[in-house]
Amino acid sequence: KTILGMRTDVLDCCPKAEGMIMLIRSMSPQVVAVDEIGTAEDIHAIEYAMQCGCKLIASVHGMDMEEAARKPVLGEMIRRKMFERYIVLGNDGHPGKVKEIYDERGSVLCRK
Repeated sequence: KTILGMRTDVLDCCPKAEGMIMLIRSMSPQVVAVDEIGTAEDIHAIEYAMQCGCKLIASVHGMDMEEAARKPVLGEMIRRKMFERYIVLGNDGHPGKVKEIYDERGSVLCRK
């Protein structure tokens, strides 16, 4: 069972982009966390969240930064420098181990 903070709301059974916009309009969150972004609708919802002043944590599945950048939607987000940091997680030894951290330009800040 995943344990989240007391002030965490989870939306389920709702299209991701639509859910993000509904959440922002109705709850005015400080932070929005979303898993597996990848559609044009996701970009629209992420832009909306950023324009509303929300901080964003998002995940994308891929082996490394290069593979992620080749994905059409994420590649566009990287080119537009929509995120301040990109953190690549690995599965070496245990899931979620930080492998690399990149800045908004795609420059390596840390490699382990």
